[in-house]
Amino acid sequence: MADSNNWGNCKGCRYFDSHHPNPGDTEVARCMQPELEEFDLQVSGMSGCAEFEARTGISGGISQEPEPAPGIH
Repeated sequence: MADSNNWGNCKGCRYFDSHHPNPGDTEVARCMQPELEEFDLQVSGMSGCAEFEARTGISGGISQEPEPAPGIH
């Protein structure tokens, strides 16, 4: 994922299956990204991945993937 230019948090992604117009950090919803949908992933708004596509009405959602915390592998 580190090489992707499309990393972003799930709460701002069109594939985050939230019924709220502005999902929060702690909201949990299903990931509907076509290649991942079959796995029935439940992710929080603060989760993120390299398949990010901005939700309608969300700007500036794409960011750099955060660096892992020291000591976490």
